[in-house]
Amino acid sequence: MGSLLSMLRGSSNGSSGSSSKLIRDAQSSARFSKQFDEFIYNLGDQRNAEYVKETFPEGDRVLRTGRELLEKVGRYEDGSNEVRMAISQPTPENEAAAWQKIGPSVALLRECFDFAQSVEGVIPQVLNELCNHANDEDAGRSDRNRGLARLLADLMQNAFAFDVLKSSIPAIQNDFSYYRRTLSRISKSQDTEIAKYCIPHDVSNQMSLFYAYHNPMVKAVVDSATQFAKDSSNEKAVLDCLSALAAGSLSTVKHRRADSPKSERMCVLVLVTCCVLYDWIAPHGVGSPQSTIDTKVIFDQIGDRMLVESTPAERVLRANCRTLR
Repeated sequence: MGSLLSMLRGSSNGSSGSSSKLIRDAQSSARFSKQFDEFIYNLGDQRNAEYVKETFPEGDRVLRTGRELLEKVGRYEDGSNEVRMAISQPTPENEAAAWQKIGPSVALLRECFDFAQSVEGVIPQVLNELCNHANDEDAGRSDRNRGLARLLADLMQNAFAFDVLKSSIPAIQNDFSYYRRTLSRISKSQDTEIAKYCIPHDVSNQMSLFYAYHNPMVKAVVDSATQFAKDSSNEKAVLDCLSALAAGSLSTVKHRRADSPKSERMCVLVLVTCCVLYDWIAPHGVGSPQSTIDTKVIFDQIGDRMLVESTPAERVLRANCRTLR
């Protein structure tokens, strides 16, 4: 983590060794944030996005797919009327009409479920790059770490947005519940237009568990990051990385040093992302005295800044953390 911490420290006079000691100090979250007051974090720079596109095409592809799915979910077609009719008057005709209505919607939900699995595959790669290559000599002069930080935040923003949409469309749960309830019977249909929407039972069960959570996409990101930290036996490096990214972003927001409103918004998004991931990975959580992220200062800075679908950043943070409520 040496070079990454040096990069984030900017023009501070402390050595990388003292920064590492500062991170290890469980009681020093306030001093940790102060250590990075001079860092300027211009996440809105287009070079950051270009870096990801050129050197991490899989991450860029997943991000673009996520944005396309958000647009589709935003146009979700409610099948409540057809489902209600099929339940109250369960004739073959009404059931067929309900399935024809909810079939495309269920196919979309399957796409989103598959996408969540793609995200679970990308998150460890991003964290691995940030943690294991932070000692590169040119880490402070390239767009690499900023690009990866932006990708991590963009993926989390996509997850936030999906979960907000999902919670605002009750028909998603209702349509899928009806789908599962009638799957065994409808799967025997000779109507190819209906049969093509049938999903294997094991996948249907997994989807049911996925959509049962109030924040399924964020959970996919969090679970993936937590498992990576556990499997790599390098939990401390991951937490140090998240702390450093949060500190650099906090300094920019606090001192209004972003080069554009877009950069400032990205810094707020990085702050929220790092806090959420840290909260689930660290046994003590992000709001504890042992945390190296100063959530009190962060709450003071993000305030009611809008982050996702006109939802204040603080509300997004509290809704997705384990220990902050």
